[in-house]
Amino acid sequence: MASSIDELLQDPAFRAKFLELLDRDPAFREEVRRKLLSEELLALPERMEQFRREMEEAIARLRQEMNEQFRRVWEVIEQNNRQIAALTVRMERVEEQIAALTVRMERVEEQIAALTVRMEKVEEQIAALTVRMERVEEQIAENSRQIAALTVRMERVEEQIAALTVRMERVEEQMEKHTEELRSISQSIGRMQERWGLLHEDLAEDQMPYILERSQRIVRRIAKVQYDGEVDLVLEVEEANGFRFTLVLEVKGRVFSSRPFEQILQRLADADFLNWLRREGFPEPYVPAVFAMALYGRIETVAQDLGVGLYDPKRGEIFIPPLSTSA
Repeated sequence: MASSIDELLQDPAFRAKFLELLDRDPAFREEVRRKLLSEELLALPERMEQFRREMEEAIARLRQEMNEQFRRVWEVIEQNNRQIAALTVRMERVEEQIAALTVRMERVEEQIAALTVRMEKVEEQIAALTVRMERVEEQIAENSRQIAALTVRMERVEEQIAALTVRMERVEEQMEKHTEELRSISQSIGRMQERWGLLHEDLAEDQMPYILERSQRIVRRIAKVQYDGEVDLVLEVEEANGFRFTLVLEVKGRVFSSRPFEQILQRLADADFLNWLRREGFPEPYVPAVFAMALYGRIETVAQDLGVGLYDPKRGEIFIPPLSTSA
């Protein structure tokens, strides 16, 4: 019998009839499929469908979590922007206070000048009094009969001199008091300039990487260097094409003249300063620039005329000299 079944299966006509029956009869095809396939294979479509649903749910959850994370990041960015705006307002208030203090200093200087004029007048009066005393002595020598009267006048003069001496002592005390006040004010101004100068350096150090990033430049490192009593920033910058240069930055609170631009150019002309840059491995070219919290007048034109870069925290990069990327 087995031999007959094997022969039957080898018969092309039977095989063709069997395949035709499979195509024509779905119930027969399903029964043959169940005989040929295991339960795991039969359940595979349903398991694949379940796997697809689970993947879609996981992707939906991941998308929701990513949206939440992006929302939090934007909240942090907005908070930072508000903090920067508040800090800018505080800096403007400090500049106003410094301006008011400058006005007070000018008034004190005027008072000192007026006091000096008064002192000169007192000295002139003393000189005149001395001349009068010499005349009195001549009169005493010439007319001894008027000694009594002259003695009375001398006593009056001595009283006046004593009163004048008291007044002079008071003036000297006032001068010492004003001198002490001026010394205290000068020390306070020095401390404020030192304090806010360092704050300007810190703000520039924080802001410059973001400012340069807008023009497709990356800050590789930042260094502070003390030069002639001032702190400057030195930045190693890389452009999008890989070209690197060094930005030497003079940081100022307010710029209203060409003096800061001339200072940074003098700095880059100093051999000791250039040797320090080379020892520290900062790449050439060395580009001079000025970072200012506030700009006045036609400072942009000054920067362009002198070939010095110009930055501020509000507008970012205002002017940068053309760089030679062939080095």
